[in-house]
Amino acid sequence: MDNHPVIIAGAGPVGCTLAEILSLNDIPVLLVEKEAAPNKEWRASTFHAGTMELLEADTTLVDDMLEHGFKAHHVHYRDRHRGLYASFDFRNIADETNYPFRLQCSQATYVKIAFEKLKKRSNVTVQFESEVSHYEETEGGLNVTLNTKDGEQTRFTPFLLGADGGRSKVRKLNDVTFDGYTHEERWLLVGTTADFHDYIPDLAYVNYISDPDEFLFILRVPEAWRFLYPVKPEVSDEEALDPASIQKTMERALNTTDTFPIVENTIYKIHQRVADKFYRGRSVLVGDAAHLNSPMGGLGLNSGIHDAVDLSRRLVRIYREGADIEEELAAYSQARSTVAKKYVKAISEKNTKLMKEQDEAERKRLQDDLTETANDPVKEKEWLINSSLIASVKDQGIGRPPETSERK
Repeated sequence: MDNHPVIIAGAGPVGCTLAEILSLNDIPVLLVEKEAAPNKEWRASTFHAGTMELLEADTTLVDDMLEHGFKAHHVHYRDRHRGLYASFDFRNIADETNYPFRLQCSQATYVKIAFEKLKKRSNVTVQFESEVSHYEETEGGLNVTLNTKDGEQTRFTPFLLGADGGRSKVRKLNDVTFDGYTHEERWLLVGTTADFHDYIPDLAYVNYISDPDEFLFILRVPEAWRFLYPVKPEVSDEEALDPASIQKTMERALNTTDTFPIVENTIYKIHQRVADKFYRGRSVLVGDAAHLNSPMGGLGLNSGIHDAVDLSRRLVRIYREGADIEEELAAYSQARSTVAKKYVKAISEKNTKLMKEQDEAERKRLQDDLTETANDPVKEKEWLINSSLIASVKDQGIGRPPETSERK
């Protein structure tokens, strides 16, 4: 297997994490990306403690991430009318992790950090404007057909790793079901260089703001304040993206008539889906290709990186210890599917319901329950460990050998 590179489809954060770990373990990589450059989307921007612990153990990325991001110690839950009703302080789990905060660092910055390191690795080849179009199983691996700017190419690989996002071509080729649902409304993400502390002085760097008509998610990244809100089905993309409409939404939220400089605006659909199986033969799905979820909780990017670390550890065992391929990939699929459903889906759905609950009495009950959790040291610590994905790592393990998984 050492004579042929693992093919990774997608040079986003998950694909770059896979390439980083495999190349550090002397496994050659061909990283293919359909665009002409590394992914520059800001979309995801929060790295949880559980993720930082894994990246510290398996990559060379953490020091640069800490240099280019900043630490958010608090998460606030607010109501458009009641104001702040729950505040969580990640410093209260400092005895559980070296990273008692959310690191605010855009996924574009993360990709840039990883890509700069990959460019220096002799066992990594990056091929832009290339996309997987087909593969065929053969002895010892796969013959993968790539559509490139120079025409069609066929490459042999021991493994094809699909980190090619929610519309994954690899997932379609694997012929697996992708059950779940799509939220009725689209969500609009806006970035501005204005300082929101001028309008809400006690605003945290991460804020969930409940409202039955127009809930909000407000957070800070080094480049800007970011503002996420729903777009009703009857409103067209053009109407929603109209600068005047965006300005009115921000004015309402911040109770001002000021005009805000807009440095980004993206509208997209939100899905909650999990593939029924994360692999077929030697073709494996990772990150959004395997599972999609609401951004409420900042778990999509993080769980994708956990997938990458889990799978990489298994591939290293396969290469270096002769571990059984089918057993390792089946254990990967089972463990990561469980996390996607039991942790990621549950947390993001709970946050989304809290934000958009229509019934006033039920909304008040949900908020009061969270207030009680935040004010109880034991319950708060449990909430922090769960939301930061420390719990899922402890419960399910990362890259745990199949026999250990079975005993657990």
